[in-house]
Amino acid sequence: MLLTQRSAERLRREEHERADRHRLEDRKHIRDNQLLEGRRASYAKVNAAARTARDALVSCRTELQETGGVEPGTLATLDSVWAIYVSQHAEAHMTVSDEVLDALGSVNGSLRQMYGLVQRLCRGTPDREAAMSELERRRGELWDRLTFLRDEMRRDLGITSSTRRPDPLQDPGRLPTQNLNQSLPPH
Repeated sequence: MLLTQRSAERLRREEHERADRHRLEDRKHIRDNQLLEGRRASYAKVNAAARTARDALVSCRTELQETGGVEPGTLATLDSVWAIYVSQHAEAHMTVSDEVLDALGSVNGSLRQMYGLVQRLCRGTPDREAAMSELERRRGELWDRLTFLRDEMRRDLGITSSTRRPDPLQDPGRLPTQNLNQSLPPH
């Protein structure tokens, strides 16, 4: 009888331990899914905000080229879009992986450089031609960085396993992790 009781007690204990393990695994799975969904939502928001900011900056560049100035409505749109981008970028810092954070920093640097150039051009700069040339160069570089950012986000989410990285031998100015506070070499 004692052997039977011990056996039954051991089986109950093992069953409780197994149930506890399953509950913990279920909680971990739910938490992991919530984190993944949070990252996915954050990535979608910051990607859309960065691309919208790029589009607003390109609109300003186009007006500057065509008319020499930027309409107040276009500047108001840029200011609104920029505020949203800055907010989404700051929020993304709390959720993105380190790899995506590097790519996001590269995009942020390019956008900030372009934003600063547009602001200087709108206020009037002594060397307008050089500033316009720099703005155009930055615009071209931004496209590759946005594509790289999107690819890093997709890889991090498990949607794709590869990313297209810029070729440093062909264009060292397009490396995603380059310090963007320094001027990039001309193309």
